[in-house]
Amino acid sequence: MSIAVTPVGSTHIPLLEAELLRWVGSGDSLLEVACLDALFPPGKLLRPILCMESAKAVGGTAEQVLAFAAGIECLHVASLIHDDIVDQDPVRRGRASTAEQYGLAEALVAGDGLSMAGIAAMLSGGPAERVLHAARVTVEALRHMCQGIMRETEIRGDLTCAVPTVLNVIHDKTAALTGAACQAGAILAGATPGQTQALHQYGEQLGMAFQIRDDLLPYTAEDQITGKSAISDVANLQPTLPVLLAYEVADTADRDRLTTAFRSETDPVTAHRDILAVLTRTGALTKAAQMASSCAEQARAALTGLPDSTRLAELATSAADRRR
Repeated sequence: MSIAVTPVGSTHIPLLEAELLRWVGSGDSLLEVACLDALFPPGKLLRPILCMESAKAVGGTAEQVLAFAAGIECLHVASLIHDDIVDQDPVRRGRASTAEQYGLAEALVAGDGLSMAGIAAMLSGGPAERVLHAARVTVEALRHMCQGIMRETEIRGDLTCAVPTVLNVIHDKTAALTGAACQAGAILAGATPGQTQALHQYGEQLGMAFQIRDDLLPYTAEDQITGKSAISDVANLQPTLPVLLAYEVADTADRDRLTTAFRSETDPVTAHRDILAVLTRTGALTKAAQMASSCAEQARAALTGLPDSTRLAELATSAADRRR
């Protein structure tokens, strides 16, 4: 059932897989089958591993937050199902997306089903005050995620939306939930307010590094490695961070090339090729990679003073350097 993932936190993966099966079911109905297909083989399990490692970093245990961590993964994967519907992406993790395999209506219901399983898992046990606090933090992050996804649809085709706009989208769509996963783990483990805030800051900066690197992958890695189409963002006319960094510094000719590539009538394969050439000439790929590294460094710095944060520091490094 497992596939290769980041080695950091790999000891948690069997526990997480078993817990996910406990909450989603064994495949006795179409809903369970579609949900399990979206969950397995698992992705990087970054968010639940962050939750578990954050608990450990403040003296708690991974088992103490296992159900909550599994709930976060269910909610995350539900958002991916719906995101693929929004983007009309036929591929997820190197396979047919849920909508492509089961149909649009079935994918919508599977996303909802995973969301309900996730909420049930998060609220399943532990000190009530801590569980409620952690759940509130997570739900607030999910509200930000929805705002980020909606904002992303609003700026399609707009190369003038500017870098700060896309950084806000990255924060809301990705970093808010990674921050909440860390914060929730700390809360559930009984961390001090200072430790909880430090882990929240760490998680948000790691999430920024992770998503910035994700925006680079269509121009730096093969489809077989990333598990998704390299031309998806281009086909959706989505101005990602490296594209906007290039647009800011490009000369008139390269700006015109980018503008042409972001017209709906342009063939996505041709557009991707032309955009890559501009990104390379302007140094935008290097600049974005430097931004990812800077966020990762800020994440590591936030861990100063925590009793057991070695694995979290390693996760920050791998998020900035990842190739898939």
